[in-house]
Amino acid sequence: MKDEEIVPDLDTILCHSENQVSSEMDGEYVMMNIEEGSYFGADTIGGRIWELLQEPRSVKDICDVLMKEYLVQREECEVDVLDFVKALFSEGLLRIVST
Repeated sequence: MKDEEIVPDLDTILCHSENQVSSEMDGEYVMMNIEEGSYFGADTIGGRIWELLQEPRSVKDICDVLMKEYLVQREECEVDVLDFVKALFSEGLLRIVST
């Protein structure tokens, strides 16, 4: 199955794609897909998620970390993180390590 056919879920292990470059400034990130030339910006929390994805992690693991660092309910965290990583994945900024 091709990555394009896969939709990340809570158990999907993801990390940065080799086809991207990123830059951080004051906790916010701008990421660029170097093949497509498309940009994606992330605020402080999105930047934290991006930092956590430097190493392969599941969406569930990312939520565990964020729940310790921020005052957020699990369900809300899972929905928001999953939406964010799906957007990054669709832009070619993340790759799937394991499903």
